[in-house]
Amino acid sequence: MSFDPVPVLAQSDIVTLTFWTAVLASGMRLAVSTGVAAIGEMITERSGVLNLGLEGVMLAGGFAGFAASFESGSPWVGLLAGLLAGAFVGAGFALLVVYLRVDQVVAGLGLTLFAIAFTSFLNREIYGGGTSPPRAPKPGVVEIPVLKEIPLLGESLFSQNVVAYVAIGVVVVIAVALRRSYWTIVIDAVGETPSAADAAGHSVRLVRFAATVIGSALGGLAGALLIVGQLGFFNSNITAGRGWIALALVIFGRWRPGLIVAGALLFGVLDALQFRFQTLDSAVPFEFLIALPFVVTLLALTIGSRSAAAPSALTIPFVRATED
Repeated sequence: MSFDPVPVLAQSDIVTLTFWTAVLASGMRLAVSTGVAAIGEMITERSGVLNLGLEGVMLAGGFAGFAASFESGSPWVGLLAGLLAGAFVGAGFALLVVYLRVDQVVAGLGLTLFAIAFTSFLNREIYGGGTSPPRAPKPGVVEIPVLKEIPLLGESLFSQNVVAYVAIGVVVVIAVALRRSYWTIVIDAVGETPSAADAAGHSVRLVRFAATVIGSALGGLAGALLIVGQLGFFNSNITAGRGWIALALVIFGRWRPGLIVAGALLFGVLDALQFRFQTLDSAVPFEFLIALPFVVTLLALTIGSRSAAAPSALTIPFVRATED
């Protein structure tokens, strides 16, 4: 699955500035949806809830975003629909795991399997689900004069789809809010020592419910960013494992937005690189190239997880002493 037309290249092209400029620009676009999904999952996990249904949330947001954008003719309506779809799915998941205390792993896996099947069914029934799917309108590219001419970084940072700038703004706002907000302290307290947060007068279940809905809303937005902002069409299981990569990035980034964004950029650049390498006249099997970004992400996850400290109450349902 490629987002941009990739020209046939000679092996000598990989040492040129043009090649790496194109890789970085494409990598930035590829990193947008994964990074936003990972930031949303970070918020959820810091409250003590593990949402393994993130892949399903992205699919739900992606389909809702595509349908709304296609029917309305506006990509912005599509992004809003993806956000709302993610929040709706997240509310259902939170109801199960927070209030009904269903096992978080089982519920998350079930959510993903259901979303894969249900979005595929809706896409087939409504839009045909064929090899030539209908196209939704995509927002245009915004070029910042002068800055876009900066070698190597100009095209990747200052000549992007307008949706990419929106996603970057969302991530920056969340990162600043997490550093300075009183509610961040509450969320972290609920994820680390829920009994102490409860004794301080905070509703552990309500905080976890809200954090899960917010995180899932960002996951739905991430799916819409992928479909509406990049591809313009929807196919079965089109997220292709990016929800799972986002889950891995949360651990790699140690539940901190800066490191998570760095990990998303690493994955995006590697993903863009494998697309470019597939056009080279090389004896390396293309299957290895496709797996390259996932393998490197897993290696980074393995190294980073050794020093990572997950929230103490992650996946542990909260039960008040009076409810025992």
